Amino acid sequence: MARARHGYTLIEVLAVAVGVLVIVVVALPTLAQPQWMARVQTSRDNLRFWGVAAGSYTMDYAGLMPAYSWQPGGVYHVEGYGDVSTNDWLDAQNWQETDILRRLTGRSSGAHKIRRIENIFPHRRRTHLVMTDYMSLSATDRRAADPQDRNQLIWQHDPIGFEENGPWPEGPGGAGQLAFIQRWPYSSSYQPTVSSFSLDRAGLAGDTVGPVASTCNLFVYTGNVAPLGNRHDIEVAFPSGKVFMFEWHDRHSASQDLWYAYPQARANKLMFDGGVQDRPASEGGGGFNPRNPDNPEAFVYRYTPLTTDPAEVGDPEAMYPVGVRFTREGLAGIDYTQ
Repeated sequence: MARARHGYTLIEVLAVAVGVLVIVVVALPTLAQPQWMARVQTSRDNLRFWGVAAGSYTMDYAGLMPAYSWQPGGVYHVEGYGDVSTNDWLDAQNWQETDILRRLTGRSSGAHKIRRIENIFPHRRRTHLVMTDYMSLSATDRRAADPQDRNQLIWQHDPIGFEENGPWPEGPGGAGQLAFIQRWPYSSSYQPTVSSFSLDRAGLAGDTVGPVASTCNLFVYTGNVAPLGNRHDIEVAFPSGKVFMFEWHDRHSASQDLWYAYPQARANKLMFDGGVQDRPASEGGGGFNPRNPDNPEAFVYRYTPLTTDPAEVGDPEAMYPVGVRFTREGLAGIDYTQ
């Protein structure tokens, strides 16, 4: 009589293991899909939140868009400093940002007090602080950070530890004074379009903020020639086609994080009508240089990542249209047609 066999041969065990491995490999994308979709939705919800905040601010301030509002020649009270006199527009708005940060963080004295900053546009990375202050939120409200922006989330979690130990962003527009380092935890993954705080184009009204070809990290502007802020909602000609805020990096649509201006990048964008869309940069307008508004060609510049930014994709010397950041004709222009 044949003896009953117990257990499995090595070949049988290997066959089962291979089968399980195949099932896991096939299932992994499906299992990861809900997490990926949740992060995409969170980023869109973040932008929608800032859209609601901006709308409330605008209604309460007679149509003014959220932007720094202190002006040159004024005397303002700065937390921990007392009264200060402002010189030009940039000086006034750097003082205002310092006051907002000191009040929101309580860091107005001692070794880690928020320092005064000079010659830096607070608008680019920190316009949201105007809305944060208006809505009495925390200076490190997580809705300012894309859920995939790991650096920003870490900096928010421990601003003092970041200030003391780094690693600090380095590169064009990224290094420098302690005051600049202190502000990274209170920055945002989302940026406003330049026309929301600067004139649509240079001309009779004076100068305006423009891009720099050699780097995406710097603006050019002539001190006290033109106002900053004071833009009104009625100046937006096409609310559903004009971007208000956008992700500086598309961290969701591809395997590698993409700078917003790459043609294939689908960075989430908050439109002036409150909608959010992720159409690729290649479908939008090329943008222009508002300091040279009569040039029909799109202005192009180079992606120059800071040491904490996603790396370049493709040729690091390639030039790309400024797109939604500098919309042709500013608030009167259109980024995406329907």
